[in-house]
This record gives sequence, structure tokens and C-alpha cells, in this order.
Amino acid sequence: MNNDDCVVLDVRPILASGRDPFADIMAAVNALPPEKSLKILNTFEPVPLYHVLGGKGFDHDTKQVGDIYEIVFFRRARGEAAPAPLGGAGGPSGGRVPPGPPDKIVEIDVRGLEPPEPMVKILETLNTLPPGARLLVHHHREPALLYDKLDARGYRAKTEKIDEGHYLVTIVPK
Repeated sequence: MNNDDCVVLDVRPILASGRDPFADIMAAVNALPPEKSLKILNTFEPVPLYHVLGGKGFDHDTKQVGDIYEIVFFRRARGEAAPAPLGGAGGPSGGRVPPGPPDKIVEIDVRGLEPPEPMVKILETLNTLPPGARLLVHHHREPALLYDKLDARGYRAKTEKIDEGHYLVTIVPK
């Protein structure tokens, strides 16, 4: 793909500043002219972003050049099917998170990870979650940007503040 066909977004400085680049990426996608693709330069492969932008009609091509990942998101051809959703089956969202059997609980701690690693780890863990299991996540803040991604994958979440810097997020299939 020709670089003239791409809008380039280098998210490395955003990550280095401690911010999550997701809002910047979505702003770039929303402002992208129809004839252009979006090239993201990153320090890691943003696997959860593939599904998010796939739901908006984009496919991707990823290559690693040294320590840099170059991910080009391009619009899917009209009539081409979207990739299969990640996670569990869909259904109406909202409501109370039901209790699950204790043997069907997977627990992870993402406190201390720098953005976007908490979201990446949560979404990767959901990909390996046994059927019917709940995921309990210990997080250092309320993961507001995560909720739409969970909904798109057929999950719902309940977040409880345990104390300052500790939130417990319970994630279950819808």
C-alpha cells in the first residue's frame, strides 16, 4: 500500500505520556477520508483494536519492523462479511451480574499495568475464558473505555470500587 493512500498516526508518544491512545485512534478513524487508509505506528500489536475497527468495516495488515508495529487499517470491500465477533454469544445487556459457580471463575489483576495493557490483557483473557465462566478483574480505576468493547463481544460488566486505586470488575456473558 502506497503511503500517499494512508493517514499516519504514531501512538508511541501518546503511550509514552501515559495516556490511552484509543480516543485519538477513533478520532482519526472518524475523520478518515473514504479513499484513505489509517496507518498506526505502535510499540505492540493492538489485537483488540482489530475487532473494534473490524466492526466499523475495516480490515488490517500488520507488519513488525524492528520494535515498531505498523498496522494499516483499510476499508473492507462492499458486501464483504465482517470478521466473527470475539467472546460469548449476544443477548440483551444490562441488569445485575448473576453469580456463577465458584469453579467457573477466572481472576486477573491488571493494577500497575500501563495503558492500554489492562484492556489488552482483559480482552485476551476473555478469548480463552471457559464457556459460562466469569472473569474477575482487579483494576486500578474504573475501565470506562472497556464497556463498549465488552458489549460488542457479548459480555456485560459490573464494577465495584473496593477502595482508592482498587476496583473489582466482574465480567460475564450476556
